[in-house]
Parts: sequence; C-alpha cells; structure tokens
Amino acid sequence: MASRSSHLRLILLLGAFTALVPLTIDLYLPAFPKLAEGLKTEPSLVQLSLTTSLLGIAFGQLVIGALSDIFGRKKPLIIAIGIYVIASVVCAIAPNIWVLVAARFVQGFSGAGGIVISRSIIRDLYSGSELTKMFSLLVLVMGLAPILAPMIGGQILLFTSWRGLFAILSVAGIILTALAIIKLKESLPVKERSEGGLRSTVEVFVKLMKHRRYMGFAFIQGFAAAAMFSYISGSSFILQDIFALSPQAYSMIFGLNALGFITMSQVVGRLSDRVHEEKLLVIGFLVALTGGTTLVSAAFFDGGLIFVIIGLFFITSSTGMMNPTSLSLAMQTQDRNAGSASALLGLFQFVFGATVAPIVGVFGTSTILPLATIILVSQLLIVLSYILLVKTREGHVIGA
Repeated sequence: MASRSSHLRLILLLGAFTALVPLTIDLYLPAFPKLAEGLKTEPSLVQLSLTTSLLGIAFGQLVIGALSDIFGRKKPLIIAIGIYVIASVVCAIAPNIWVLVAARFVQGFSGAGGIVISRSIIRDLYSGSELTKMFSLLVLVMGLAPILAPMIGGQILLFTSWRGLFAILSVAGIILTALAIIKLKESLPVKERSEGGLRSTVEVFVKLMKHRRYMGFAFIQGFAAAAMFSYISGSSFILQDIFALSPQAYSMIFGLNALGFITMSQVVGRLSDRVHEEKLLVIGFLVALTGGTTLVSAAFFDGGLIFVIIGLFFITSSTGMMNPTSLSLAMQTQDRNAGSASALLGLFQFVFGATVAPIVGVFGTSTILPLATIILVSQLLIVLSYILLVKTREGHVIGA
C-alpha cells in the first residue's frame, strides 16, 4: 500500500511539472481574438506566438533533456522553471506582438524542462508494461491541464484581459519551482550519468536517429502532434468566428475533447497488461482516421457544427491512445540516455506542431477545410511511418 501511495505521489508531482507545457499552450487560446484586437495585429501573428512557444518547447527539450543526462534531473529542472517565471512576466507586460512572440519562445524553451525531465524520471524508475502504465497515469494528470486551462482562461477573460492569463502562469511557475526544490528526489545516480560533454551528447543523438524502430515511433509522435496542434491553433478562430461560439462555449468543447483524450489514455493503461502496446497503437490509428475523415466530410458537405465536434472528439481521443503507447514503445528501445531519448521525441512533437500551427491561419479561417485537410494528411503519415519504419527492418517484417 505504501508503495502504491508513493507511486501516486510521484505521478502527481511529475504531472504538475508536465502540466506546465499544456498550460503554456492552452490557457490563452480563448483569448486569441481579444489578443489580436488588443495588440492591433493579425490572427496569423497571434498564431505565430503559439508557433514560437512550440519551437521553444521543442528545442528546450533537446537541450534540457541532454543536460539532465549529464547533471541529473533535479538541478536542470529548478533552473528551467525559474527562467519560465521571468519569461511569463515579460509576456504579461508585452507592449507589442513581437515582444510577446520572443518571450513566448523563452517561455516554451524553459517550460520544456517540466515535460522532458518528468518523462526521463519515469524511464529511470520503470520498464515494460509498468512504464506504459506510468506514462498513461502521467497523461491522465497532465490531461487535466488542457481540460481546465481553456475553461479557466475563458472565465478569467470575463474579469481581466489576456495579460492576466500570463500573470497566472508566472505564479504557477513560482509554485512549481518551490515544489522542485522541496519535494523532488534525484532519480539518476552520478555513476549512471553521461560523460564526455557536447561531443558525447551529439553522438547519442546521432545513434538515436539511426535506430529505425525508435525513429518510427518518433515520427508517429511528431505527426500526431501536427494533427493536435493544427486543432489547437485553428479551433479557437473556427469555432468562435465560423460557428459564432462564445469563448466560454469554446472552452467547454475544448474541455470535452480533452476528456476524450484522458479517457482513452486510461483505457490504454488498463489494457497494457493484456494487450500489447503495438496493437493498442494500431487501434489508435483507426480511431484517428475515423475522426479525420468525419472532419473532411463535414468540410466538403457542410455537415454543420455537430459533425465538426464529433470529428474533433475522435481526433483528440485517438491521440490519447497513440501518445502513451508510442512513447512507451520508443523509450523501451533505449536502456540509457533516457533524457536524450525523451528530448528527441519531444523535438519531433513540437517542431512538427510548430510547423503546421500557423498554416491554418495562412490558408484562412473562414472555412474548416484547411484544418480538416492538415489533420487527415498528418494521420495518413502516421500510418505510413508505422508501416515503413516500425513494422519493417531492413526490408523484413519484425517478428516474421
């Protein structure tokens, strides 16, 4: 019982650190239209602030993950979240869109420490199906953030401007810094840390990129993120402008989709002892394609809001299946350098996400077709990555 209690405390603690990333991404989504108006800028530039934060999260994971393999998990995390607090304050007082865009990059870069180090700590302590279970529990805890963040953000906008949202993020960073100092225990012994400095770090990343199966799961994570961040970037404008939903109604739909994400991640955790993770991953593909085709059909045949909501629900729910399974399967291919392996997965996720996030705005937000097309193409590329990289090795089917 004590062991189970300690696992729960660890997951709650790591979930709090991990939640910093979805909070950074999602809290200000309902404020996009008001932010554009307040800073007298275009929707595409507001989306650029999301893009730069995603790029920051991507490269922050790469750097902080590698540093955590060298210096341990605790110290890099404390420093990263401290920088996050400063960046959040700058976002709150930004006088124009370009200061906000730059500060969002730093905010994302430093906030990335929470997610990459949390995953590395779990890999330090667990393996096999237990690893999948712990990742699914981590998804459950961090999944509360995307449910609550837009809802909280929508309600806060009733009383304050978008600047108040970034003030809240700075306070959250202060609390997490204190938790890291007081509660977090080091999980990587000195004898197991990487040596050799920058050259050794680069060699590790090169080795990872030559690992076919690992890279297959990395691409799956990346294309799944592309679909999700297309939704995150475009849904606020589309649901509020095309379907005339209020920020509060939008946040409720966003929360419903996040609930689907959480539910399916927990289904994966419960089934991982009886069903192999790879089979669960394939089921996730099928759910994703169902959502993608529903959304495209709604765009072409004017299916209305209900079919858009259904399509988005399947899309986000499928990600709840694909994320923990592909993450666990990727990390199981690596015994050492968990920080670097986690960081490279995060790089793929957020670089792919940052690449597609502004595309919806560039192609216009007067129709859902750009969003639907980008999501469906991303899902097809997920399946292609699985077939070409995971299921085959040097031309032969694995296990054949």
